[in-house]
Amino acid sequence: MQQQHYILALAALWLFTLAFLPFLFAKARTRAFDSGRAAGLETRDAINSQQVASIRIERDELAIQLEAEQRKHLTIKAALQSRVKELEDRIMSYTDMPVTRADHDQLTKTAATLKLAGRTWKALQVAPQTQHAADQQLYIEGLAARVHSQLRITPAKPASAGEVA
Repeated sequence: MQQQHYILALAALWLFTLAFLPFLFAKARTRAFDSGRAAGLETRDAINSQQVASIRIERDELAIQLEAEQRKHLTIKAALQSRVKELEDRIMSYTDMPVTRADHDQLTKTAATLKLAGRTWKALQVAPQTQHAADQQLYIEGLAARVHSQLRITPAKPASAGEVA
């Protein structure tokens, strides 16, 4: 083989290399891109898994705090409900009519006495005491009427020792 043949062979090889090099560069660029992308995805996945783990830890801590707050809330709620129940019981114990029929009768007798006092003062011609006795008589009669209406509304109960006296 002669020198011209070698030059022609090298020129053909050079042309073939020049034609094949862009393909090789593209293939190398694609491989580099894919490996860089894979490395980036792995890094991103690692960062995301760390973030997920830290968020889970925070969530667990918040769940513990929430449970403690709920326990505290339920304890306070139970205490308040027991207080409300106690107050309701106290209110219900006071809803029994504290006055009796004897109290009504006593108020009516007092009103009659005041009426008599008013007539006496009128006969003696003492105006301020007459008016005062009349005002008290009207008030006592109104109070007796309210007690009487309340006695009608409440059902009859057996008299206790305090009501009898």
